[in-house]
Amino acid sequence: MANSDPRLSRRHFLGVSGLAAASLVTSGLPLFHFKQASAVELTEKGKSTAKLGSWEDMYRQRWTWDTVTKGSHGWANCRSHCAWDIYVKNGIVVREEQSAPYEQSEPGVPDFNPRGCQKGACYSELMYGPSRVTVPLKRKGERGSGQWEKISWEQAIDEIAHKMVDIVDQHGPTTIMQDLGPNFDQGASTLGRFKFLMKSGGQFADMWAEIGDLNIGAAMSLGFAHTGGTSDEWFLSDYIVVWMMNPSVTQMSDAHFLFEAKYTGSELVVIDPQYSATAIHADQWVPVEPGSDTALAMATARHIWDTDNVDWDYVKEQTDLPLLVRMDTGQFLRGSDLNPEGNRLQLYMWDTGTNTVYEAPGCEGSDNYKLTLDIEPAMTGSFQLVLDNGSEVTVAPVAAILKEQLEPYTMEAVADITGLSVEQIHKFADGFARAKRPLVMSSWGSNRYVHSDLMNRAKILCLALKGAIGKRGAGIHTGGFLDLAGFGANLQTEHEGVYGKLAMIAGSLTAADLYELVVDIVKGRKAPEMIAHDMASAGEKRLICRTALAGEFYRHQGIKDNLDAETAKYYDRPLEDYHRESTEKGWQESMDGPPKIFFTGGANLIRRTNQGGKMLDTFWPKIDLAVAIDKKMCFTAMHCDYILPAAGWYEKQGIKYTMAYTPYLHYCDAAVPPLGESKDEWEIHYLLTERLQQIARERDMPVMSACGKRDVDWKELHEQFTNHGAYGPKDTEKVNQDILDSSPNMNGVTVAQLREKGIEKFSSVGENIQPTNQFNADWKGEGVLTSMTSFTEHKNRWPTYTGRIQSYIDHPWFIDAREALPLHKPSPKAGGDYPFQMVSCHSRWSIHTTWRDVPMLLRLQRGEPVMLVNSGEAQALGLVDNDFAEFFNDLGAITMRVKHSTMIRPGVAFYFHAWEPHQFPKHQSYKWLIPGIPKPLHLAGGDGQLKFGINHFQLGSYVQDTRVGIRAIDQSTVAGSAPLNRQPQSNV
Repeated sequence: MANSDPRLSRRHFLGVSGLAAASLVTSGLPLFHFKQASAVELTEKGKSTAKLGSWEDMYRQRWTWDTVTKGSHGWANCRSHCAWDIYVKNGIVVREEQSAPYEQSEPGVPDFNPRGCQKGACYSELMYGPSRVTVPLKRKGERGSGQWEKISWEQAIDEIAHKMVDIVDQHGPTTIMQDLGPNFDQGASTLGRFKFLMKSGGQFADMWAEIGDLNIGAAMSLGFAHTGGTSDEWFLSDYIVVWMMNPSVTQMSDAHFLFEAKYTGSELVVIDPQYSATAIHADQWVPVEPGSDTALAMATARHIWDTDNVDWDYVKEQTDLPLLVRMDTGQFLRGSDLNPEGNRLQLYMWDTGTNTVYEAPGCEGSDNYKLTLDIEPAMTGSFQLVLDNGSEVTVAPVAAILKEQLEPYTMEAVADITGLSVEQIHKFADGFARAKRPLVMSSWGSNRYVHSDLMNRAKILCLALKGAIGKRGAGIHTGGFLDLAGFGANLQTEHEGVYGKLAMIAGSLTAADLYELVVDIVKGRKAPEMIAHDMASAGEKRLICRTALAGEFYRHQGIKDNLDAETAKYYDRPLEDYHRESTEKGWQESMDGPPKIFFTGGANLIRRTNQGGKMLDTFWPKIDLAVAIDKKMCFTAMHCDYILPAAGWYEKQGIKYTMAYTPYLHYCDAAVPPLGESKDEWEIHYLLTERLQQIARERDMPVMSACGKRDVDWKELHEQFTNHGAYGPKDTEKVNQDILDSSPNMNGVTVAQLREKGIEKFSSVGENIQPTNQFNADWKGEGVLTSMTSFTEHKNRWPTYTGRIQSYIDHPWFIDAREALPLHKPSPKAGGDYPFQMVSCHSRWSIHTTWRDVPMLLRLQRGEPVMLVNSGEAQALGLVDNDFAEFFNDLGAITMRVKHSTMIRPGVAFYFHAWEPHQFPKHQSYKWLIPGIPKPLHLAGGDGQLKFGINHFQLGSYVQDTRVGIRAIDQSTVAGSAPLNRQPQSNV
């Protein structure tokens, strides 16, 4: 029936909505951000279609387009990369589709096709969504008030630049902090952010450990935190252990390899307290008590040993188990113990042939970097030695000490700790012990307990006993990367061509560095790949102003007293004392004071920070200038002084970050111009450095010290940023091409070629620098990629101070804490003694908060934050499904909805993370209840791998130990208690 009400006609609706949008934009509100073109305008431009005569015409029209662009979701921290076709019609992205360009790595192994997930399939919904920002905004009211005014780019850049110069003139450049964020790419846009920060002398504030993504247990055991080859290697394992990971939700594009492996007889084990989406496909589901994983791993290690399934040849050569430990101090026997002129970094084994000590090859103090042994080292017993001072000590190999350490971990004892049955433990441990190619998958989510380092060290111990690490189809996958050398090279260069590269090298290396490099090469003291690895680490330490965010929060967020009290629950020594010693000895690096200038983009600091109320009340007011460079109005942007609209992922050229799961580089082409007035990050930082340099020259700003490591001159800042005029504001394609040209494993591919095909296969793993630690120089782009073969096949030393896979840490802090070897320690009751342990997982429906307000995805879930509680416990507490409840502990109380779930074990309150605080009543999320407890041992420093570094070893904050209570509340007391999809509004 025809509609008789003219108010509801399509033409009238479009006109009214266009007026509404225009009025909101002129008011400075970002939510309705681009003008709705009328039907008449489209007809005049020749973009409208013929009059639709039937539903068939409408359907045919739906499947027409103007252009198809090869692209991906460049900044998404999805730990993946997928090739997509982006369809554009009338200048608007109308849909995206997966493409299938990937080759089979080798015969008999499934290929990578197709790749993608539901987030990528609806990015265009997010791109045009209500929280998108497309005009520069300046705060009018108090921070967080939602009062904004639209300003021009010229005004925004000028005001920000003047304020920066004023602040830096008073406090120095080191008070500039940029939250590097988990969302970034490896193209021009991220290069612009990082290069601006480096050349201005600001702080690289590393968040890897602060957000709980850094595998510090792997860093201690292997010498690096990130490792693992391509995901098709999973298919080659005969015993796949998914341990603290949920690939069906967080690794959708790769999960098929797990299930295809089952078709060929592989056994799939999932160790998870929750009956996860991956667990439902498992041959074994092992629902351990949260935080008890170390005990299970230690029982498994004991079973491997007791059933004579240890690969002793591998263990003697590749691990520290033959190394001698002094029984009086608990430290390794060192060269300086036997000779006053001896090298303290030289370690020893016991030669059973000569019945005397033997210098261990490969350790940090040895000139021989090969691990090959020409003796039979002792693995049991103890021995007497006379030291240089004439005293007699007893020494024993690590293996003998480890054997004693494993004794208490009987299956019966571990059953009491883990809540598993003896039969479950035996089935898992025996399968592991008898497997030929055991593979453990423990990715970023495996690092969120305060004792996660012990858990991951114990997992690595099990694999080392089996001789599985560095073996095809076996070992550990924590999330490896492939090297794209051009990104780091172009970050440092200030001139084009050979001169620029030589100047970069000269600036990175001191005369002493060059001397050591020459000696290493001439004397053959290091494997070639270790030379680049060590040079990069030394250059980072010497040149980059760096700090760990968790350490800065401890000092400046107002949470020190809380964390000191929490840490006293699980360590006798005060946390403050660890900080003091670490600072005095130069083990940790920190800012001179609180940050005064804060840039955020690709991150959402206030949303993700633990004790969020303290962040807003104490840390944030110390910041004089807060600038968000973002594509959407996130919670952190709501509390900034300026918002600069960044181009979206389909609106700028970029390079997806190069995780190793697929051995391809993915290029992100621009399908449409930036929406509204938004700009890509390269252009934004170009404009900012240009204005900063002008003001610096006008004021004749002096050269300043950047954290005491180097001098920075803002009068030359723009020249350095642009390589002295080589790059313009619109030169993202040129920058990207230079990144590709400076990456030898990119085969000389051009941007023009990538526009046509979207991807390029890597021809090698590149250099082994953080976080790219593949250590496989033999892989040339063909076949499945296995990591760490440099050590196992070529017998080169590991980047640990023992030169081996290291189970024993002889640092005094670890010895005092009884953590020289892995052992189970109970999860401390962070937040107080309450009955529920609050455990989280990455979400199926969003990458962090990026998609959290997309209606299409909200419709596939409850549509707002929920806490999953075991159905029986929820009923016992009088909690009605989907009602609001109060969650509380010593830090306070928050309100959110409850969802009954049989997948949750009793005693657990489970949530999918990364909801925005403004999606909760009172704008307070579960983060308000999380202390974010630290592990003070991670402030240690000294030999080898125990050194502070970005992406490597640093203080973190841990969330999975948090305890809460739950109680039912009167629903009428909760404002807006009816279910709704909350989105950020301008009048928050």
